[in-house]
Formats: sequence, C-alpha cells, structure tokens
Amino acid sequence: RAEEEHKRWVQRKNEKEKMVKEEKLHKEQEEKNVKEQERECAADKASQRFQEWLKKKKLQKMKMKKIEKDADEKKIAETQERKEKAEKVFREWVEKVKTRPRTAPSSFGYANGKLTGYYDGCSYPAPSYCNPIPWKPIPAPCSEDNVKKTTLKEKAKPKSTSLYMPHSNVAFRPKDNLLVGNGWRKAR
Repeated sequence: RAEEEHKRWVQRKNEKEKMVKEEKLHKEQEEKNVKEQERECAADKASQRFQEWLKKKKLQKMKMKKIEKDADEKKIAETQERKEKAEKVFREWVEKVKTRPRTAPSSFGYANGKLTGYYDGCSYPAPSYCNPIPWKPIPAPCSEDNVKKTTLKEKAKPKSTSLYMPHSNVAFRPKDNLLVGNGWRKAR
C-alpha cells in the first residue's frame, strides 16, 4: 500500500509539474504574441505617420511650386506690360516728332539760286530765346575799407614768381626732401 500511494503521489507530482510547465509555456507564448502585436501596431502607426508626413511634404512642395509659378507669371506679365507701354510711348513720340516744328538752321547759303539753310559746324546756332530786357549788373555801394584795400594792394611789392632758388653751396638736392619755395629756405 505504501508503494501504491508513493506511486500515485509521484504521478500527481509529475502531472502538476507538467501542468505548471504547460502553463508557463502558454504564458510565455501569450506574452510573445502580445509583444509581437504591439510591435506590429507600432510599425503600422509609424508607417501611417510616415505616409501622413509624405503627404504634407508633397502638398508643401506643390504649394511652393504654385507660388513660384505664379511669381514667374506675374513677372513675365509685368515685363510684357512694361514693353507694351514703352512701345506705345515711343510710337506717340514718333508721331509728335513728325508734327513738331523744326528749328531754324544755323547757317544760310544759296543753292540753285534760292536762299536755303545748310549745316555748318564752324558757325554758331541761332539763339532759341532772346531776353527782351538786357542784363544789368546790380550796383554795389563802394565803402572806404574796399578803397583802402585796393590802394594797399597796389602799393605792395610784387612777389617773385620763381619757387625754387638754387644755392651755390648745394650741388644736388636729395629726393626725400622735396620742399618748394619759402618752405625750402625755412627747412635749411
């Protein structure tokens, strides 16, 4: 009897150990499955975020291209408008020039028995405007100081025009000491 009980106990113990091992394996398998699912979920979320980021980037690029294209079109339209305006103004100027009265030629001569104007580079052109009132200088009152200054200037000695007076002692003048006139005399 004791042997039978021992056998049963051993059998129960083995069964319990088997069950514990199976439970342990089952738990580990479940944990692995949960971790794998979490990883897959994180990878899906990351790929989703990446796709959203890509869409945003594409939209930004498209917006930038559209803005640049609009700016280029605007620039082209402005240059075209400026050219058209300039052409119009030029055409108007050409029309005005045709009807504008010509200036009188600066010289005259006889050709085929008739008095005609011709171009002569040596003669002065005819004045385009002549002032009817001739110019007169403004009379300035003469003061005693001005009279004294002019008389003193006339009495003063005339200054010599030579700036450099050679000395008989000096045979040559060094180039690093280039002084002229009174400055040269003072330096010596």
